[in-house]
Amino acid sequence: MHFLLITLLVFGLSNLANAWEAKSQPANCSAAASCDCENSTPGQFSVCAEESSGGGSGSGASGGAAMRECKYFANGTIDVPTMTIITAWVPVGSRPCIGDEVPEPNSSAGSWSSQAEIELRDKFTALAQRPIALWGPGAEVEILDPIELRVQAETAVVSGTLLGRSADIRFRPVAARWEISTGSELYGFHKNHSFDAPGSYIARAFVRYEVDYRHSSANWVFGAAQWELSSNKLAIVVIERERRTLLVG
Repeated sequence: MHFLLITLLVFGLSNLANAWEAKSQPANCSAAASCDCENSTPGQFSVCAEESSGGGSGSGASGGAAMRECKYFANGTIDVPTMTIITAWVPVGSRPCIGDEVPEPNSSAGSWSSQAEIELRDKFTALAQRPIALWGPGAEVEILDPIELRVQAETAVVSGTLLGRSADIRFRPVAARWEISTGSELYGFHKNHSFDAPGSYIARAFVRYEVDYRHSSANWVFGAAQWELSSNKLAIVVIERERRTLLVG
């Protein structure tokens, strides 16, 4: 008897002030201890799949291990909640499930992965595209004249395979904010702004993405992760042209 275990492996979380360059904070890998969580990148999301045969304590009428439906959090635990709950059929006694008594830290019951023979392990990774910021009219602008700020961030679906079956990871831009070097902060993918003093200014967009995934013909798992990614920096030159007064006598 085999069962298929799909679990979130790793996703990069960015620092809100510098999302693209920040060092990622990987998720817990206890559900797939041999998978490498340390090499994650901001904007990167991976799904790990394992196909196992377990030696549960029960037995079925066919002579194989008795199975039960098991729910646990995406990080492999039953006591550290995550946004996603994994549901899988597992051999009885092969791992703790939500609703079971939480095992003691040193209890062998907590080492559920050692009680199942891992036959196949696979990982599918996708990387979100960096958003692109633009402004118009470009070149230079006079004080008090409005400029147009736009950030391009499209929904993207990356397709691949897990254990020989189709898999998809989807990146959805859901919100955007702008940081202006004057200290101003704007919200929205398309904004107008003006400056009341000449000088050189920097504008930068930060786009918040939500990540979904699915495996084979299963439904989408929504909101498995979210983070902000920063755009390129925009250099904006603001000038004040000399005004001449015409005297009429």
